[in-house]
Amino acid sequence: MSEDKNKTITGEISAIRFRNSEGWAVFSLQNQRLGFTGTLAEMVDVGTEVTCTGKLESSKFGPQMKCETIVPAAPDVSTDTGVVKLLQRLPGIGPKKAMMAVQEHGHEKAWKLATEDPEQIGVKKEHVETAQAIAANLLESYEATVYLLGIGLTDHQAQTIYSIYQGRSIEIVSQDPYRLTEVDGFGFLTVDKIALKAGISVGNPSRIAACIVFVLDDGASNGGHIWHNGWSLAKTVLETLTQTAMKAEVPMTNAPDIEDIRKQVHFLSKDGKVSVSKGRVYSQALLRAETSILEYIGVAHA
Repeated sequence: MSEDKNKTITGEISAIRFRNSEGWAVFSLQNQRLGFTGTLAEMVDVGTEVTCTGKLESSKFGPQMKCETIVPAAPDVSTDTGVVKLLQRLPGIGPKKAMMAVQEHGHEKAWKLATEDPEQIGVKKEHVETAQAIAANLLESYEATVYLLGIGLTDHQAQTIYSIYQGRSIEIVSQDPYRLTEVDGFGFLTVDKIALKAGISVGNPSRIAACIVFVLDDGASNGGHIWHNGWSLAKTVLETLTQTAMKAEVPMTNAPDIEDIRKQVHFLSKDGKVSVSKGRVYSQALLRAETSILEYIGVAHA
């Protein structure tokens, strides 16, 4: 069996048969005869509801889905089931203890105890502070991670973003995603893909500005050039913006033009991020570095 079109299947994980250190796993969903393979986020375990998207194929173990994305659903603290799932994230609390806590106290009080007095639901005294910190952070991190995985980030990328921006993760990615270029490992091309999937328009001014800086930096890194003339810069920026949008399969409605690029060069110049001189556009950071080197060499030979 093999199908070219992606399928989407939602269900609760009933068993994880294999899982390596990078999260790649072989697992089963309740009421599904298929096997499933793919990378599970750190938060995902048996009992987690997930939405799997991928291709159906045959294997020596029978039909299976090779998942391209696996997006978990955030537990709901307004239900017994949701609180049981969350309590299992606390140190020393397994499925049985979590269920007993909810049965004894009710889901509302059990969750309150997790944040205020976790010893009452079975957490050992030496782990109380850790449990309280996890509980306080759990819903927020779940919501952010589910959102980030949902727009196509890997678990590692989602965890990296959340570790830096915490409760502002969704806000940053949805409203000001190009700030992510400040994070190690998140270059413009990676961030642009994230931003477009988060709903940023192809002609967004922040997107154009970030691409200008990228093109200038890339020209220096790969071509040894610390400047572009205005025409070559605009041409390269337009090509880059078009290519990344096409790869992300985003409509080119309100696509940027040369005038949009000129405006952003002007704004970047006013902000001190680029310099413009005699038709040449420089990355300010690279220009400073080049000037410093020349001054050093001049001093050294004096």
